[in-house]
Amino acid sequence: MKIAFVSTNDFAPWGGSEELWSQTAMRMVSEGYRVGINIKAWNPEALAILKLEQAGCLIVRRENFSSPLQRLITKLQNTQRDFAFLDRFKPELVVISQGGNSDGLSWMEACIAKNIPFVVISQAVAESFWPNDELAQNLAQAYAKAKYSYFVSRANLQLTQMQIATTLKNSKIIANPFNVSYDVKVKWPDENQIFKLACVARLEPFAKGHDILFKLLNTDKWKNRPIQVSLFGNGTNQKSLSKLKELWNLKNVVFSGFTNNVEAIWETHQALILPSRFEGLPIALVEAMLCARPCIVTDVGGNSELIEDGVSGFIAIAPKVECLDDTLERAWQQRHSWDEIGQNAAIRVRKLIPRDPIEVFTNELKSLIE
Repeated sequence: MKIAFVSTNDFAPWGGSEELWSQTAMRMVSEGYRVGINIKAWNPEALAILKLEQAGCLIVRRENFSSPLQRLITKLQNTQRDFAFLDRFKPELVVISQGGNSDGLSWMEACIAKNIPFVVISQAVAESFWPNDELAQNLAQAYAKAKYSYFVSRANLQLTQMQIATTLKNSKIIANPFNVSYDVKVKWPDENQIFKLACVARLEPFAKGHDILFKLLNTDKWKNRPIQVSLFGNGTNQKSLSKLKELWNLKNVVFSGFTNNVEAIWETHQALILPSRFEGLPIALVEAMLCARPCIVTDVGGNSELIEDGVSGFIAIAPKVECLDDTLERAWQQRHSWDEIGQNAAIRVRKLIPRDPIEVFTNELKSLIE
């Protein structure tokens, strides 16, 4: 049996949105399926792609044009060449993994034209991007032809249905994999008179809201409290955020870089803070809750589907400085109960997120092709 995975990611060599399809592809090739993968070519390339290729997956790399003019001129020609991958590989099912909810449209339409069954994954949906009438109509028609449309949160499904003015009856909610043990037990860190929060997110303020956090931490109230925020991650705005830290003399902000050892973060930090402008369902949130840490987040994506405000975490009603200030203040007033709130979070997340999301999704796909 043949299954194809298409990643429409066009922004970075790797990200959290790539984990679900790539780990599922690895699981399926290990079980004897023939797996073909179509991705954008990157230099350097993510290590996960090399591992998939070594495991026996067929990797087809789309050309990577750095110039917007080059991309515009060659878009139609190269798109048709990319779709030829489907004719050559002849899959029984195509899994189209989107970073958003519209970037896989051309692949959906190609599958429809070629009469190839497909499913589509939507990772993050933003209120700031609203499709025009033509795009909304095309998306509605394409989603209707999918075997299933998978979303990582109910909020993203509901927003997509509103944006394209269509009820997606063939939709399901799925979970992303995470990078800590499901049974992890992390000792509560010593406070040492300083409360340490971790912001675990790629350094891209347009999505993750670092600028909102910086504005808040630049106020006298938070500068004068024993609190530190460590930024874990890298991204396209690392240099500008570093300069902003220096410009505003934010001694309460520390750049800690990217790490694969997520559990180590929670050995030294008491809470997660994530001032996102939009989300799917943050993997960092799931990991922090599994590690029994309270989370201070904005009410975007599926955050409020996991967190019970004031019980297993704290939710700001909007990604705005004043809203985050109110919520962090509520959390601060309960800071001596963070350990207990974190334990509530650990119980809550295990009720909603499965132990092995890859096994769940793999079985879902196998049921569609066998």
